[in-house]
Amino acid sequence: PAMNLSTFSFPTTILYGTGAIDRLPSELNSRQMRRPLLVTDHGLVRSGIAKKIQALAAGSAVFSEVDPNPSERNVKAGLAFFQQHDCDSVLALGGGSVIDAAKAIRLKATHPLDLAEYDDNIGGGDKIHGNLPPSIAIPTTAGTGSEVGRAAVITLATTNRKTVIFSPYLIPDLAIA
Repeated sequence: PAMNLSTFSFPTTILYGTGAIDRLPSELNSRQMRRPLLVTDHGLVRSGIAKKIQALAAGSAVFSEVDPNPSERNVKAGLAFFQQHDCDSVLALGGGSVIDAAKAIRLKATHPLDLAEYDDNIGGGDKIHGNLPPSIAIPTTAGTGSEVGRAAVITLATTNRKTVIFSPYLIPDLAIA
């Protein structure tokens, strides 16, 4: 059957329309995403949606320890999971919190400084370079725009405040809606 899919860039490439998710395997393949870390939350795991996405993303490992307001603790646990499972990319399935956590995990995969060093308030974005693993965001909510945004908002352990990490390099390579 013919699919009515559309693609546009803003600057994120966005693939949207009925059946767009069916393109996930070919999109992963075209980006050499062989072992993605699937970042999601407990609700999407319980609903069965994460399992459906994992089936489309062969070789993925599921990390669902993301709080409604993502914390540095979530990012550190996600990074450890990324490393333990020898992941090579990040696939975010969820709302803004999950996508923000995925961005920060992706950042930490190649950037060794503490998250606080990347705080936008102190010019931390200048320390972020383009050497990040590939990523795809699959938003399950509408409104935050995190799937096309340049920022991740993470609560830091040292300050216990929400901190903005901002860089065009954080924008996912693709959003599938």
